[in-house]
Amino acid sequence: MNFAKKISIIVPVGQSDESWRSLLSDLKPIRKSAEFIFCGPKALEFPEDWKNFSNVRFLRTPNGRARQMNFAAAQASRDVLWFLHADSKFTPDTLSSLKDLMKREIKGVHFFNLGFFDGPPWMVINTLGVWFRSHFLKLPFGDQGFLMEKSLFEKLGGFPESAPFGEDHLLIWKAHELGSPVTPISGKLLTSARKYVSQGWLTTTCKHLYLTLAQSKQELRRIVKVKKGIS
Repeated sequence: MNFAKKISIIVPVGQSDESWRSLLSDLKPIRKSAEFIFCGPKALEFPEDWKNFSNVRFLRTPNGRARQMNFAAAQASRDVLWFLHADSKFTPDTLSSLKDLMKREIKGVHFFNLGFFDGPPWMVINTLGVWFRSHFLKLPFGDQGFLMEKSLFEKLGGFPESAPFGEDHLLIWKAHELGSPVTPISGKLLTSARKYVSQGWLTTTCKHLYLTLAQSKQELRRIVKVKKGIS
């Protein structure tokens, strides 16, 4: 798939996270063309069929997803960056929709629709909520596979490393502040709902909603102050 030659795929991996191994099978169709940068605090042992590819690298980084992704992005050699969570899974249209996108101009931040491949039946509510938040409010989260030109990522200043949470959310607010489009891709990515299982569906859903609203309110105030200062 020659379209992937323009893409650096960045996958942050946590200290005890093994979900990236399942992601490899989904990435295999573009293994020989895209650049892959896995990053995290613990060295990874790639399976035999992924070894000896010069376009597949692991970078040891400090813990913290924002630091991991920023460090990897700085090392990326391709024009387009695609940030994937380690527990992402592809659907049949993930790569085909990416191929269609790469035929056009990559303008602004692009994101995939999101679904969950596990979790309680109530996750259908979360799926609808994600669709509303990302399509109507233009506030996608990182598990929706942000894709953008490296030059834009640098212009946005990368993911804020000092943020206690929501570094992906804050990056999107920065894009809005600078007037960069935030646009959905027609395809879908799947992610795990394990947090909702281990911490409880209602508790986790309410916590995420509260933090998102609080951070959004903070960012709106900040942007208004900046705009007033400019004017």
